Amino acid sequence: MAGDRAVGRVTRLLGIIEYLETQGATDFAELAAHFGVSAAQIEKDVTLLWLSGRPGYSHEDLIDFDGFAFDDKVADLTNAQGLRQVSYSPREAAALIGALSALVATGAAPDAASSALGKLTTVVGSTGVEVVSATEVDPAIRGSLDESIATRHAVELTYVDAHQRRSVRVVEPHRLVAIDGAGYLECYCLRADDYRTLRLDRIESATAVDVMVTHPPAEKLGFSLDAGFAATVRVARAGRWAVEDLPSVELETTDAEVTARFPVADADWAAGRLLAVAPHLRSVEPQELRDALAERAANVLAVHGD
Repeated sequence: MAGDRAVGRVTRLLGIIEYLETQGATDFAELAAHFGVSAAQIEKDVTLLWLSGRPGYSHEDLIDFDGFAFDDKVADLTNAQGLRQVSYSPREAAALIGALSALVATGAAPDAASSALGKLTTVVGSTGVEVVSATEVDPAIRGSLDESIATRHAVELTYVDAHQRRSVRVVEPHRLVAIDGAGYLECYCLRADDYRTLRLDRIESATAVDVMVTHPPAEKLGFSLDAGFAATVRVARAGRWAVEDLPSVELETTDAEVTARFPVADADWAAGRLLAVAPHLRSVEPQELRDALAERAANVLAVHGD
């Protein structure tokens, strides 16, 4: 229930920003009537928004309101920091579904990603969007790994490697990670007496055993991926989230846009990430990444029937 209330308040906070940017300065009583809460709650909401903003949280990063208007019980938004509820066209929703389904398919996505994907596909189901996962991870296996990581217990795995060799091993699970569109388990293998990174979709079974985890997580990923080329992408600030956490990314930010430079090991995966913010893209280099992006977009349009 607490989670539902939190989600409801976040939705209302975003709605207040949207309403004020559209309607202009509005007194607390009118906002209260519009959102179905008390004027006192609106005052608390505006106060919370006033303390919110972009990472950094210096004065210029915070959402701002007119202080004199606030004293008169009026919300007058002077700087929204670009924070508004987002309305997606069917085509944009299809792109977002594609990006979320790719993340969920890795098996390493948080529950929130699966929940968001389910809600989004329900909303746009009538548009003909079809979600097809490139890999499948057994939810029971994911659940067993999540529990073992949380309780710090080792787990016995049946694993099939890239050469179709099946083995049974006991590992100490540390983290679930998504790398270039695939999900992996970072762990310490007791049989090999070394750190390993195992693909989730190659794990056939996972059973917790009565052995406690004793080895700390590795300081870095268990393997490295060689970049095929370097990419430079310019995107409006609204699309920053799609590039800011890419491996080895370097960002340059202005008031209007972000320039991201990063190595690419898998052009198709990188294109899938960029497609989620396609309306905000300004330029994409090199040609190899543009081609991959165009192919991804064509596939989405084909599914969408447009």
